[in-house]
Amino acid sequence: MTDEVQTPEVSPIDDDVLLVQEVHDEHVLPVWDPTGQSAVDEALELLQGLSGDVQEHAPVYDEVHRRLRDALASQES
Repeated sequence: MTDEVQTPEVSPIDDDVLLVQEVHDEHVLPVWDPTGQSAVDEALELLQGLSGDVQEHAPVYDEVHRRLRDALASQES
């Protein structure tokens, strides 16, 4: 008996996006692992719990980007 990997069913939404009909927990990766750097971890924590239309979250993504850029700049100094 062989273990077959099952591929989730997908439906085309448009030419560039596929919608996954069913996702099994073992196929879902964590959003992030703690880095140990508080500024980075706090920025990434903003991503937890985001769901729905990604376009609605543009301000959150912008804020996370700003915080990560600032954390990187402070490391370079």
